[in-house]
Amino acid sequence: MTKLYISADLEGVCGVVSPHHCSRTPDRDAYDWAVSQLEMEVSAVVETALDHGATEILVNDSHCTMTNLALERVDPRVSLLSGKPKRCAMSAGLDNTFDGAIYIGYHAKAGTHQGVLSHTFHNKLFDVSVNGVSYGEGGINALYANLEFGVPLVMASGDRAFIQEIHQLIPELPTVETKVGLTQTSALNHPLEEVLEDYAEKTRKIMDTCSAWPERKLNLSGPFTLDITFINTLAADAANTIPGLERLDGRTLQFKSERFQTIYQMLQSCYSILNYTDYLE
Repeated sequence: MTKLYISADLEGVCGVVSPHHCSRTPDRDAYDWAVSQLEMEVSAVVETALDHGATEILVNDSHCTMTNLALERVDPRVSLLSGKPKRCAMSAGLDNTFDGAIYIGYHAKAGTHQGVLSHTFHNKLFDVSVNGVSYGEGGINALYANLEFGVPLVMASGDRAFIQEIHQLIPELPTVETKVGLTQTSALNHPLEEVLEDYAEKTRKIMDTCSAWPERKLNLSGPFTLDITFINTLAADAANTIPGLERLDGRTLQFKSERFQTIYQMLQSCYSILNYTDYLE
């Protein structure tokens, strides 16, 4: 029996290059098209995994409002986790009963050259580091899954900048490259059929080697130090209202914990509270 966890983002999906693709407003048609692309990529993984030994799959809708994937267009054999807020956001619902995790449609961290729609959790965050190493969303979620629950990341997809980034953490990770970024809002997209075939091929391969997944452990241990650098002082001011954070300078806050789950939830709290600064801008 093999139980899979899938976290599905949107920015790294083939053909998605514009903020208009990522939100219902101001361009609902562009957004609906992007979601249909995401559905195809998720389906390519889900159907192949179920055909090759997966017995249970949870898909966590992990983009923006987290209400992008329509239940009726997701394979009826899988469970869909939708909506927000939810504890641990992009990794919500994950626990130690899962055998492996797959990240679909992920993107590079904020400030990445040629990273399509690159950011780190929120547009007001500039950098997130743990124990002095900078990570994007893929890295933070992979660390959380492995360190907290022993669940390895077994496959990931996104643009080339993301693939390069996640390979710095897990060099041998099977990946599906969907596009090559030119700027933050332009890319050379790979042919969709080739991308979908690559998903199917890589999924078959990882399912054939699932017995080796428990050996894939990330080499990081507590105590953990989280440094969050915001794009401006106002954003740091807002997050600094949360107890337990130390102010390092105008834009950087620090938090320490023995458990990575606490680190993850503090990070989530810091970017969630930033919505309350919108009225000042």
